[in-house]
Amino acid sequence: MTKVKDPIKTYDARWEVSEFDDQEVQRLFEASLGYARMIGVDTLVLTRDARLGCARVMEIGMNVAIEAGFRLFVCFDPISTPLSYFVTMQTIVNFPGTMGLTVTASHNPKQYVGIKYTVPTVEAIGYDCGPMGGLKKVKELYHQADFVLAKVEGGSMTIVQNPVDDYINYTFNLAGLAAGELKGLSVILDTFNGSAGPELYRALTKAGVIIAPLRLAPNGEFPSGSPNPTSQNKMESAIELAIKNDADLIIGIDGDGDRIVFGDHKGVFSAGFVMIPILKSILSRVNGTGLSRVLYDPKVNPMALLKWAELNAEPVLFRNGHSQIKAFMKETGAIAGAEESGHFYHQLPLGDMVVSGENSLYTILLFLKSVQQNKAIIKEIRTSQDQIFTSGEFNFEFGDDKIRDNAMSAVIEIFENDHARLTTHSENGDDLEGTVIYKGISTDSGKMELEKEWYAAYVRTATNEKGVVRTYISACDRNVGFGLQEKIVRLLADKFKGKEIE
Repeated sequence: MTKVKDPIKTYDARWEVSEFDDQEVQRLFEASLGYARMIGVDTLVLTRDARLGCARVMEIGMNVAIEAGFRLFVCFDPISTPLSYFVTMQTIVNFPGTMGLTVTASHNPKQYVGIKYTVPTVEAIGYDCGPMGGLKKVKELYHQADFVLAKVEGGSMTIVQNPVDDYINYTFNLAGLAAGELKGLSVILDTFNGSAGPELYRALTKAGVIIAPLRLAPNGEFPSGSPNPTSQNKMESAIELAIKNDADLIIGIDGDGDRIVFGDHKGVFSAGFVMIPILKSILSRVNGTGLSRVLYDPKVNPMALLKWAELNAEPVLFRNGHSQIKAFMKETGAIAGAEESGHFYHQLPLGDMVVSGENSLYTILLFLKSVQQNKAIIKEIRTSQDQIFTSGEFNFEFGDDKIRDNAMSAVIEIFENDHARLTTHSENGDDLEGTVIYKGISTDSGKMELEKEWYAAYVRTATNEKGVVRTYISACDRNVGFGLQEKIVRLLADKFKGKEIE
C-alpha cells in the first residue's frame, strides 16, 4: 500500500521542496484557508525568510488567498520569524480576524521549506493544538476528497513595508533599553546566512554593541550547511573569532531567527544557564510575591532549574515543541519559557493584547543588558557550565523509520539497564513526545534534588525529518556524560548503521 504524503507535522507544515509539486502546495493552502474560514479569519499576513524554496510557496499562497476572497497583507522581504509575528501583531490591531502564515523551514537543511501558522490573537498552532485541533483540522481538510475551497470575489493584496524599525523600537521599549546603552560590549554575531542577520546587526549597533559579524548576508543556499547554531561544533568559527578579537560573547542565530545560542571564547552556554539573568530581569518587574511559572523542555539541565527556583520561579516541565509550549504558556499564565534547543519564550504585549511567543531580539537585549550591568555574569555562567557536561543534541539518520524505531528502543534500553527513571509524560499528563531519563535526580519532595552523580537525557524521533533519532544528555561531569554519549554513538553507528547528521 502506498503511503499518503503529508506536509503537516507536529508544530507546522514542513517538507522537502522536491517532495511536493505546485498542485500539492496549492492544496495545502486551500486546506489552510478552509480552516481559516471555519475559525472566523478574514485577513491573512503572508511573510517569508531567505530560504530558496520560499518564493514559489509564497506565490502559490498569494494566488489561493486572493481567489478565496481574503484580505491579504504581504511582506516580500526575507525576514525573521519573530519579525513576522510582529507584522501579524501590528495587523491584528486593526483587523482582529488575522491569521499569520510564515513561509520558512527554520533550521532545517536548504532543501526543506514549510509554513508556520498563527491564529487570532497571534496564537501559534500545531497538530492537535489550537482552535478545532489546529493543524489536525488542516490535515483533515487536505486529505478530504470532497473539500473544495470556494472562490469568493473581493480578495485584495497590500504589500507591507518591512517594519524592522518599528520592531526594533518596540523591542527596545519592552526591554527598557535606550540607544547606546550597551556601549562597550563586544559580540561575535553568527547568523548562518539566515534572515535575522540584518535585523540583529542593525538593532545591536543601535544599542552600542561592537559587532564582528559572521555569515551575515541572507543566503538561502546556506553554504555552510544547516543553519542551526545548536548543532555540535557549529559555533566553532565564532569561538575562534572571539578568541582572536577578545570579544565578550558569541551569539548564534538559526535560519529563521527564532533559535539563539550564547557563549564565550571557551564555548557555548546551556540555555538553562543563560535564562538565569534573563529571569532575574523579568521577575524584577512582576508584581506580587508568589511563584511565577516558567516553562522548560526536557533538555534543560537540572542544575539550571535549581538556580531558577532560587529566583522564586516555579520551573514547569513541558514537552519539546514551539506551538504547544506557547499554547501552554497562555493556558497557565507562565511568564516565560526556555528550550535547550535555543528557543526562549516571553509575554509580548502590544496594545490590549499579550502574545506568548518568541522575540529573539528581546531575549538578546535582556541578556546583554544584564551583562552590561554586571560583567561577572559571564564568568558565573561559565563556572556553572564547566561544573557539568552537556552533549548538545546529537542526531542519527537511518534507512527507514523501522530501523530508526529499533535504534531508539536500543538507546532507551541502555538507560533501563542502568536503572534510570524513565517517563514519557509530564506531571499533568501531557505527552512529552519522547522519553525523559533521570538518574540520581529526585523530585519526590516537590523540588529537585541532585545526588553527587547524576545525569538527565531526552531521546526522541525527529518530527520534521525522516528516519532520525535525536539524543541529548546533561550530567554531573564529563566522565559520566561523555561516557554515555560514546556508548550511544557506537551503538547507533555500528549496530544500526546510522549516519550522524547535523
